[in-house]
Amino acid sequence: MSIVAIYGFEGRFDGPEEHEYRYPEVGAVHKCMLFLAQESGAELWDLAQSECQKFGFKETWSMSFGLLKPEVLNTDGYRKFAAYYEEALEDGSSLAIYPKS
Repeated sequence: MSIVAIYGFEGRFDGPEEHEYRYPEVGAVHKCMLFLAQESGAELWDLAQSECQKFGFKETWSMSFGLLKPEVLNTDGYRKFAAYYEEALEDGSSLAIYPKS
């Protein structure tokens, strides 16, 4: 069974790539959370970076890593991430974007 890792990062959106989603403005800088399905709990930086590029973020920095424990998705603070978790399991990855303030 796949697990889902979360790679937090900041990046500049360079334009649409492989994934279809609601794109941010080209050139804008955002904080993001990449939900990535993987077979192990290892930090897979190259795979995460490659997936960020598929979402149009070619320039990224401050990347962090953590494993998502599915049981937290039943709590009030994390319930909103359940859709990202499910999408990552189904499609391999999912991306949450937050405007940088």
